[in-house]
Amino acid sequence: MKKALLGLITLLVCLLIVMAVKTFRYPSRQGTAPKAALARVDQEALAQRLAGALRFRTVSHQSQEMTDGRPFLDFQAYLEKSFPLVRSHLSREVINDYSLLYTWPGQSPDLAPLLLIAHQDVVPVEKGTETDWRQEPFGGAISDGFIWGRGSLDDKVCLVGLLEAVESLLARGFKPRRTVLLAFGHDE
Repeated sequence: MKKALLGLITLLVCLLIVMAVKTFRYPSRQGTAPKAALARVDQEALAQRLAGALRFRTVSHQSQEMTDGRPFLDFQAYLEKSFPLVRSHLSREVINDYSLLYTWPGQSPDLAPLLLIAHQDVVPVEKGTETDWRQEPFGGAISDGFIWGRGSLDDKVCLVGLLEAVESLLARGFKPRRTVLLAFGHDE
């Protein structure tokens, strides 16, 4: 038994030595990229647009019949108004009543498209916890260095961030090589 254990330990040590030698023998093949210049953005305007998005009670429920569609329609009207270049340059399809699919045609239609996703909805506030909130859940308050509200982390922040990026690129005249699809579901 001792010989078998000693043999196993010897084998492991040899394996570790081989791995260490191979690791240090081959240099990294990762290339270096030049540092990208940061785009100038109006942080206050960005914060206000996100805060505005958080004020819509786009709550989804397990049962579609319980979901109120009006806030989704109001939220989508807000997006159309807030991102005019997206509205005028990308095509928009409504899927399953409230989900959105924007298409930004690429210069090379033969390339596979890029799909970016986020969702418009939030889950309901847990009953009995309404008074536990430091800020109103759908207030969209900007306070103490934070933007407060349902969707500020999951997932309106991503949806608004994607639209902000596309709006900014459109303003600079950018045209993507491949088609870009923005899919914004309403029933995560």
